[in-house]
Amino acid sequence: MGIPAAPQLALLLFLGGAFIHFMAAGGRTFSYAREAGDELGANLAMLNFLFGGTLSVWMLGLFYQRVPAANGGSAAVLMAIALALYEWARHTIWGRRFGIAWGDQVPDAVCTEGPYRWVRHPLYVSYLIAFLAVLVALPHWLTAAIFVANIGLFAHAARNDEKHIAASALAADYAAYRERTGMFLPRFSRSAPGR
Repeated sequence: MGIPAAPQLALLLFLGGAFIHFMAAGGRTFSYAREAGDELGANLAMLNFLFGGTLSVWMLGLFYQRVPAANGGSAAVLMAIALALYEWARHTIWGRRFGIAWGDQVPDAVCTEGPYRWVRHPLYVSYLIAFLAVLVALPHWLTAAIFVANIGLFAHAARNDEKHIAASALAADYAAYRERTGMFLPRFSRSAPGR
């Protein structure tokens, strides 16, 4: 049995609204990068969040499929985790001039604070958790395809970001950071942070 109409609507607004938040907050956080001409990543992110996130949730959830009750609760928790991680990462890098995906801007220093202490790309992880929340809420071939496509998209973005850093003055510091920190999942070893 699915979630009753009013709670389903509230859940869909929350899930779809999270992607709108990613767009709005990202626009404020990375405004300097857009001014420097790094438009590709910003535009891809906006299209992805708008169509792959917000509109797919609202269209599927409103017109095609009811959210199963257990899925709705799990999806809400996952989305809350995604938003919390996103905000933690965003506030950690505020003012550090981090670049946008597929841009060539490199920050002034390697960030090893906040969630960056545990994973190298917490913003991308937050996006993947958000798309996983959509898949959990609305298990459908379309949401599965969107989730898988986003794994590829953000893995490519992360590798591209790291390629630019490896060619910068931060190469040695970043190589050491890479050795002890996972790309998307924490690395639990003796040399990992917090061990």
